[in-house]
Amino acid sequence: MRIAVIIPAYNEEAYIGRCLESLRKQTYPDYELIVVNAQSTDKTAEISAKHANKVITAKTGSPGPARNLGVKNTQAEIVAFTDADTIVAENWLERIAKNFEDPKVVGAGGVLRPLDARALDKIMFKINSDWWYRLSGLFRFYQLGTPNCAYRRTAFQETGGFDESLSMLEDTELSLRMRKYGKIIIDKNMVVYNSARRFRQEGYIKVFFRYAKEYINLFSGKHVKSKHFDTIQH
Repeated sequence: MRIAVIIPAYNEEAYIGRCLESLRKQTYPDYELIVVNAQSTDKTAEISAKHANKVITAKTGSPGPARNLGVKNTQAEIVAFTDADTIVAENWLERIAKNFEDPKVVGAGGVLRPLDARALDKIMFKINSDWWYRLSGLFRFYQLGTPNCAYRRTAFQETGGFDESLSMLEDTELSLRMRKYGKIIIDKNMVVYNSARRFRQEGYIKVFFRYAKEYINLFSGKHVKSKHFDTIQH
């Protein structure tokens, strides 16, 4: 079972090297790495080329279109997603492959832990990116966060992939659409370590209210307007 790992990146020279290095240390052997470079102006492309199987340049201001482009450039059975500022556990791909041994499974997501964490980061990630993911999944409100998720490629393509009109929450929206195509798994042992820089730059309260606003917009049929790449100081 071949797995393609797709990573969108914009001006991530400070982070993407260690992300890709963690992926090169996987215990699962059959995979390829695809970086979709959103016209970075730093050394993101050069660093990526040292580790990735493919580096694709795309003109986009949000990660959804970048991820869709990555899927179009692979024939792997499973497409997995993580972020440039994330380090994955050594058995990450092994856990993904195990989950997809069940032919009914079309999507799998795991939990996020903070990278270079403060005490506050550990608490907030445990609540928001672990307990909340698993609790909401019990009610079929799946939130397969793109730092840590994977889909069966055929099902992903049947859904049309990530909604490119959304600048954020495209991962939640896709997770909910994927319910119609098969079984979704939330695997607490499928772990990645995600940067807490967004929360340190904006603050947890500001990020919470921004997401709350866009959840309301998403489910009321309004356009999700918040940018995603642009909210981080790269």
